[in-house]
Amino acid sequence: MVRTTIGAPELREMLRFTAEVLVKEEPRLNALDAAIGDGDHGITVRVGFQAVKKSMESTSACADIATMVGNAGRAFMGVTGGAIGIILGKMLICGQEVLKGRKALGVDELQRWLEAMKSTIATVGKAKPGDKTILDAVHAASVAVSISSSESKDIAEALLAASHAAKWAASETANMLCKVGRASRLGERVLGHPDPGAVTFSIILDSFYRWLVEHPIETYASPPLDSCA
Repeated sequence: MVRTTIGAPELREMLRFTAEVLVKEEPRLNALDAAIGDGDHGITVRVGFQAVKKSMESTSACADIATMVGNAGRAFMGVTGGAIGIILGKMLICGQEVLKGRKALGVDELQRWLEAMKSTIATVGKAKPGDKTILDAVHAASVAVSISSSESKDIAEALLAASHAAKWAASETANMLCKVGRASRLGERVLGHPDPGAVTFSIILDSFYRWLVEHPIETYASPPLDSCA
Protein backbone atom coordinates (compact mmCIF):
# COMPACT_ATOMS: atom_id res chain seq x y z
CA MET A 1 0.00 0.00 0.00
CA VAL A 2 1.34 3.41 -1.00
CA ARG A 3 1.63 5.87 1.85
CA THR A 4 1.46 9.42 0.59
CA THR A 5 1.62 11.29 3.90
CA ILE A 6 2.89 11.12 7.46
CA GLY A 7 0.52 12.43 10.11
CA ALA A 8 1.55 14.46 13.15
CA PRO A 9 1.27 11.49 15.58
CA GLU A 10 3.50 9.46 13.28
CA LEU A 11 6.01 12.29 12.97
CA ARG A 12 6.19 12.50 16.75
CA GLU A 13 7.02 8.79 16.98
CA MET A 14 9.57 9.10 14.16
CA LEU A 15 11.36 11.88 16.03
CA ARG A 16 11.36 9.83 19.23
CA PHE A 17 12.76 6.80 17.40
CA THR A 18 15.41 8.94 15.69
CA ALA A 19 16.47 10.29 19.08
CA GLU A 20 16.95 6.75 20.38
CA VAL A 21 19.07 5.85 17.36
CA LEU A 22 21.28 8.92 17.66
CA VAL A 23 21.89 8.34 21.37
CA LYS A 24 23.37 4.96 20.42
CA GLU A 25 25.45 6.57 17.66
CA GLU A 26 27.28 8.88 20.09
CA PRO A 27 30.60 6.91 20.13
CA ARG A 28 30.81 6.74 16.33
CA LEU A 29 29.98 10.42 15.88
CA ASN A 30 32.51 11.42 18.54
CA ALA A 31 35.17 9.34 16.78
CA LEU A 32 34.41 10.99 13.44
CA ASP A 33 34.64 14.41 15.02
CA ALA A 34 37.86 13.60 16.88
CA ALA A 35 39.60 13.24 13.53
CA ILE A 36 38.86 16.81 12.43
CA GLY A 37 37.41 18.58 15.46
CA ASP A 38 36.96 18.51 19.22
CA GLY A 39 35.54 15.01 19.39
CA ASP A 40 32.31 16.11 21.03
CA HIS A 41 29.88 16.07 18.12
CA GLY A 42 28.29 12.84 19.30
CA ILE A 43 27.82 14.28 22.78
CA THR A 44 26.07 17.35 21.40
CA VAL A 45 23.80 15.25 19.20
CA ARG A 46 23.01 12.83 22.03
CA VAL A 47 22.18 15.59 24.52
CA GLY A 48 20.13 17.47 21.94
CA PHE A 49 18.10 14.51 20.80
CA GLN A 50 17.49 13.31 24.34
CA ALA A 51 15.82 16.69 24.79
CA VAL A 52 13.93 16.20 21.54
CA LYS A 53 12.62 12.86 22.76
CA LYS A 54 11.53 14.39 26.07
CA SER A 55 9.86 17.22 24.18
CA MET A 56 7.94 14.80 21.98
CA GLU A 57 6.75 12.90 25.05
CA SER A 58 5.24 16.13 26.39
CA THR A 59 3.83 17.28 23.04
CA SER A 60 0.27 16.22 22.37
CA ALA A 61 -0.19 13.65 19.61
CA CYS A 62 -2.95 15.97 18.42
CA ALA A 63 -0.52 18.83 17.72
CA ASP A 64 0.09 19.61 14.04
CA ILE A 65 3.30 18.76 12.18
CA ALA A 66 4.57 22.34 12.33
CA THR A 67 4.27 22.34 16.11
CA MET A 68 6.04 18.99 16.32
CA VAL A 69 9.16 20.11 14.48
CA GLY A 70 9.17 23.54 16.11
CA ASN A 71 9.06 22.01 19.58
CA ALA A 72 11.79 19.54 18.63
CA GLY A 73 14.09 22.28 17.36
CA ARG A 74 13.62 24.51 20.38
CA ALA A 75 14.27 21.58 22.69
CA PHE A 76 17.49 20.76 20.83
CA MET A 77 18.78 24.32 20.91
CA GLY A 78 17.82 24.72 24.55
CA VAL A 79 20.36 22.18 25.77
CA THR A 80 23.19 22.38 23.21
CA GLY A 81 25.87 24.87 22.31
CA GLY A 82 28.33 25.48 19.54
CA ALA A 83 27.72 25.82 15.84
CA ILE A 84 26.19 22.39 15.28
CA GLY A 85 23.75 22.90 18.16
CA ILE A 86 22.45 26.08 16.57
CA ILE A 87 22.42 24.68 13.04
CA LEU A 88 20.66 21.40 13.83
CA GLY A 89 18.19 23.17 16.09
CA LYS A 90 17.31 25.72 13.44
CA MET A 91 17.09 23.02 10.78
CA LEU A 92 14.22 21.57 12.79
CA ILE A 93 12.67 24.91 13.70
CA CYS A 94 12.60 26.19 10.11
CA GLY A 95 10.09 23.44 9.40
CA GLN A 96 7.57 25.17 11.65
CA GLU A 97 7.21 28.05 9.21
CA VAL A 98 7.21 26.12 5.92
CA LEU A 99 4.88 23.41 7.29
CA LYS A 100 2.46 25.83 8.93
CA GLY A 101 -1.11 24.97 8.03
CA ARG A 102 -0.16 21.60 6.53
CA LYS A 103 -2.10 18.68 7.95
CA ALA A 104 0.50 16.03 7.11
CA LEU A 105 4.00 15.55 5.76
CA GLY A 106 3.92 14.42 2.16
CA VAL A 107 6.59 14.46 -0.53
CA ASP A 108 5.92 18.11 -1.36
CA GLU A 109 6.13 19.12 2.30
CA LEU A 110 9.35 17.15 2.73
CA GLN A 111 10.83 18.97 -0.24
CA ARG A 112 9.81 22.35 1.20
CA TRP A 113 11.38 21.46 4.54
CA LEU A 114 14.66 20.31 2.98
CA GLU A 115 14.85 23.52 0.93
CA ALA A 116 14.26 25.54 4.10
CA MET A 117 17.04 23.58 5.81
CA LYS A 118 19.43 24.44 2.98
CA SER A 119 18.64 28.14 3.31
CA THR A 120 19.00 27.97 7.08
CA ILE A 121 22.43 26.31 6.93
CA ALA A 122 23.64 28.74 4.26
CA THR A 123 22.56 31.69 6.41
CA VAL A 124 23.65 30.44 9.83
CA GLY A 125 26.73 28.48 8.84
CA LYS A 126 27.81 30.62 5.86
CA ALA A 127 28.21 27.39 3.91
CA LYS A 128 27.50 26.17 0.41
CA PRO A 129 27.51 22.69 -1.15
CA GLY A 130 31.07 21.39 -1.42
CA ASP A 131 32.30 23.07 1.77
CA LYS A 132 32.35 19.76 3.69
CA THR A 133 29.43 20.45 6.03
CA ILE A 134 26.03 19.05 6.88
CA LEU A 135 24.73 21.07 3.93
CA ASP A 136 26.27 18.57 1.51
CA ALA A 137 24.00 15.81 2.82
CA VAL A 138 20.93 18.08 2.97
CA HIS A 139 21.50 19.31 -0.58
CA ALA A 140 21.85 15.77 -1.92
CA ALA A 141 18.69 14.68 -0.11
CA SER A 142 16.78 17.64 -1.51
CA VAL A 143 17.82 16.82 -5.07
CA ALA A 144 16.85 13.17 -4.56
CA VAL A 145 13.39 14.08 -3.24
CA SER A 146 12.87 16.49 -6.13
CA ILE A 147 13.59 13.68 -8.61
CA SER A 148 11.49 11.19 -6.64
CA SER A 149 8.52 13.56 -6.46
CA SER A 150 8.35 13.73 -10.25
CA GLU A 151 7.87 9.97 -10.37
CA SER A 152 5.84 9.14 -7.27
CA LYS A 153 4.11 10.67 -4.24
CA ASP A 154 5.03 7.72 -2.02
CA ILE A 155 6.58 9.32 1.08
CA ALA A 156 8.45 6.12 1.96
CA GLU A 157 10.09 6.05 -1.47
CA ALA A 158 11.01 9.73 -1.13
CA LEU A 159 12.57 9.18 2.30
CA LEU A 160 14.50 6.16 1.03
CA ALA A 161 15.86 8.17 -1.89
CA ALA A 162 16.75 11.04 0.44
CA SER A 163 18.43 8.69 2.89
CA HIS A 164 20.56 7.00 0.23
CA ALA A 165 21.54 10.36 -1.27
CA ALA A 166 22.48 11.83 2.10
CA LYS A 167 24.54 8.77 3.01
CA TRP A 168 26.39 8.94 -0.30
CA ALA A 169 26.99 12.68 0.09
CA ALA A 170 28.24 12.22 3.64
CA SER A 171 30.77 9.64 2.46
CA GLU A 172 31.84 11.96 -0.35
CA THR A 173 32.73 14.71 2.13
CA ALA A 174 35.75 12.59 3.04
CA ASN A 175 37.23 13.70 -0.29
CA MET A 176 36.65 17.41 0.39
CA LEU A 177 38.66 20.13 2.04
CA CYS A 178 36.82 21.95 4.79
CA LYS A 179 35.99 25.51 3.72
CA VAL A 180 34.24 26.85 6.84
CA GLY A 181 34.58 26.53 10.60
CA ARG A 182 37.59 25.65 12.74
CA ALA A 183 38.33 22.50 10.75
CA SER A 184 39.11 24.71 7.73
CA ARG A 185 42.44 25.48 9.39
CA LEU A 186 43.50 21.84 9.14
CA GLY A 187 43.93 21.93 5.38
CA GLU A 188 44.58 18.53 3.80
CA ARG A 189 44.54 16.79 7.18
CA VAL A 190 40.74 16.58 6.87
CA LEU A 191 40.97 14.43 3.74
CA GLY A 192 39.82 10.88 4.30
CA HIS A 193 37.46 11.90 7.10
CA PRO A 194 33.73 12.48 6.45
CA ASP A 195 31.98 15.45 7.99
CA PRO A 196 30.24 14.38 11.24
CA GLY A 197 27.28 16.69 10.64
CA ALA A 198 26.63 15.21 7.21
CA VAL A 199 26.80 11.70 8.68
CA THR A 200 24.37 12.73 11.42
CA PHE A 201 21.86 14.02 8.90
CA SER A 202 22.08 10.80 6.90
CA ILE A 203 21.31 8.87 10.11
CA ILE A 204 18.28 11.09 10.77
CA LEU A 205 16.80 10.38 7.34
CA ASP A 206 17.59 6.68 7.59
CA SER A 207 15.86 6.56 10.98
CA PHE A 208 12.79 8.29 9.56
CA TYR A 209 12.61 5.73 6.77
CA ARG A 210 13.22 2.76 9.07
CA TRP A 211 10.44 3.81 11.43
CA LEU A 212 8.05 4.25 8.53
CA VAL A 213 8.62 0.82 6.99
CA GLU A 214 8.47 -0.83 10.41
CA HIS A 215 5.06 0.75 11.04
CA PRO A 216 2.82 0.11 8.03
CA ILE A 217 -0.45 2.03 7.84
CA GLU A 218 -2.45 -0.98 8.93
CA THR A 219 -0.38 -1.46 12.11
CA TYR A 220 -0.11 2.15 13.29
CA ALA A 221 -3.11 3.62 15.05
CA SER A 222 -3.39 7.40 15.21
CA PRO A 223 -5.38 8.98 18.04
CA PRO A 224 -9.15 8.94 17.45
CA LEU A 225 -10.30 12.12 15.74
CA ASP A 226 -12.76 12.90 18.54
CA SER A 227 -9.89 12.87 21.07
CA CYS A 228 -8.28 15.79 19.22
CA ALA A 229 -11.41 17.90 19.02
